[in-house]
Amino acid sequence: MTACNPNSEDVKPQSVMIIDYSASTRATAVIDNDSTLKAVATFPIGAAFNSKIVKESDKANSLFQAQFNAKTVHAFMNTEPAPGQFNFSEIDYWVNAADKQPLRLHGHCLVYHMAAPEWFSQFKGNTEGFEKAVKNHIQTLVSRYKGKIKSWDVINEVFDWNSGAVRQTAFRQLYASDAAYLEFVKRCFQWAHKADPDALLFYNDYGFETYSSKLDGVLKMIDNFKKSGTPIHGLGTQLHIDINTSETGLRNAFQRLAATSLLVHASELDIAVNPKNDQTLVFSNELMSVQAAKYKVVASLYKQNVPSRLRYGITMWSFSDADSWLVTDKKMRDMPNVFDTKLNKKMAFYGLMDGLK
Repeated sequence: MTACNPNSEDVKPQSVMIIDYSASTRATAVIDNDSTLKAVATFPIGAAFNSKIVKESDKANSLFQAQFNAKTVHAFMNTEPAPGQFNFSEIDYWVNAADKQPLRLHGHCLVYHMAAPEWFSQFKGNTEGFEKAVKNHIQTLVSRYKGKIKSWDVINEVFDWNSGAVRQTAFRQLYASDAAYLEFVKRCFQWAHKADPDALLFYNDYGFETYSSKLDGVLKMIDNFKKSGTPIHGLGTQLHIDINTSETGLRNAFQRLAATSLLVHASELDIAVNPKNDQTLVFSNELMSVQAAKYKVVASLYKQNVPSRLRYGITMWSFSDADSWLVTDKKMRDMPNVFDTKLNKKMAFYGLMDGLK
């Protein structure tokens, strides 16, 4: 799973909208308890697919099929644990499972420094050898899943979390300058496009709604891509946010992304209610209502500020609190998703549905 904003604000909601989506209120409101997210949405609505809960729970798998019409399969860097030695078994399982359903399949991601195996992240050769390895990695994967995976996050999180500066990763350190590294980023897109000219290619990152300077850096890179004819079709904004994330920031980010005329993918949505990991926090109905209202805001702002022709959809980074990366990977005490740990609909589900209408 990809990184969340490390400087989230305090959990106490200040001046935020509260909407009551409790069962008693839904009984008298114009909310169809039997409707699904994909039935309401006018664009693809999805979630990360290859998760333990979907693999082990028939209920979770059925729920996924009922609610979503798009899937993201991730962890592609894990397919090459040693140079040139690929193990496709895990990814094949998920791609073949998705292929049995009439769902759009998105691949995340081909190049990501934080998900790379040790031989990649601590590459011992020169830049030429590194690029040869990356090219082979990209083209092997894109060619293998050509016609099945319709779109790819080619490279993930090139920029610092809170600025427009290039992130000084192990990959970046192989290059003499930021400019030289960004030329490598271009080549990643070119290699992917050559392997599957029909695939849609995305750049994916986080924090645009909070750090406008970071978005400045990304958009400068995208402008350079366009001028050089580099194949890129869309931008992914992760949206690992919390209940205090600024509505103005979200609106501005959607507007600026849409202004590129590239597809805009809300690619990894979840909304934390406990970003400071307060071990005594009570997950009250009021707190769940605040979260529901924020889900509604995100969906509404996406619809209002991204033209229909550019809406690649909203994808959640897991759909159940039982399988949230914040809980399983970050070991946080949180409930960021639209279904609870028992796969019941939360107020957040109805908030999201309300915003999708």
